Amino acid sequence: MAAVIKAGRRAFDEWVIGKMDSRSDDWFLMGSIWHAVAILALYLYFVKHLGPNLMKNRPAFKLEGLMKAYNLLQIITNVYMLLLSLDAAWAFKYKWVCEPVDYSRTPSAYYALKGVWTYLMIKVLDLMDTVFIVLRKKDSQASFLHVYHHGGMFVLAWAATKYLPGGHLTLLGPVNSFVHIVMYTYYFITATWPEFRNKLWWKRHLTEMQMIQFLVIFLHSSLVFTQETCAYPKPFALVHVIQCGVMFFLFLDFYLKTYRKKAS
Repeated sequence: MAAVIKAGRRAFDEWVIGKMDSRSDDWFLMGSIWHAVAILALYLYFVKHLGPNLMKNRPAFKLEGLMKAYNLLQIITNVYMLLLSLDAAWAFKYKWVCEPVDYSRTPSAYYALKGVWTYLMIKVLDLMDTVFIVLRKKDSQASFLHVYHHGGMFVLAWAATKYLPGGHLTLLGPVNSFVHIVMYTYYFITATWPEFRNKLWWKRHLTEMQMIQFLVIFLHSSLVFTQETCAYPKPFALVHVIQCGVMFFLFLDFYLKTYRKKAS
């Protein structure tokens, strides 16, 4: 048993700790893998246990002003992320078929690293979506899809920042940011002017945009496997492909259940 534990520890040190990008060690949340584990554990504990128990015998918080400010903050941060990712990579520099990660200490490599870390910070902010759902007692919205999506995106964003900060799969940054700009603009409008809630025709199209997003990233990530000489790590690309496929079908299931029910 001791030999198994020792071998596991050695493998962990070699493949998990040893493969980390040291350039971001001093950045927020990037000094240790346990920072990410702690954030994820606290998130799941609050969403599944602490939050519901705290709210069990309390009336729902309205949080109207806070939600408006939060939606506006999301719009601003995602506009910034979109512009940053285009400028750092996808507008002029990156190749669409295969783009390896630049681990050098050049200004352009650090700029890409900054972009991926910024995306991670936005995914941390996204976790507040679920916190507000719990505090407002919108229990039906804290679905498996919602929690899996937010938790999974945080984990992948942290892993990308620490192991693959740049390169092929960062197309998710500008695509996801654009989707979130549209989504939080809708939320801001309906929170600020509730009378528009039934007049805006594009609510269902937000889910369609999410599905298109995952389909686009699925196909783009798959291009790595068509290039034998592509230096982007194929195991991580495979994880990305699988995750995008899972998310596409989860959103498709939600879409069919929600809008078929309304149609009938």
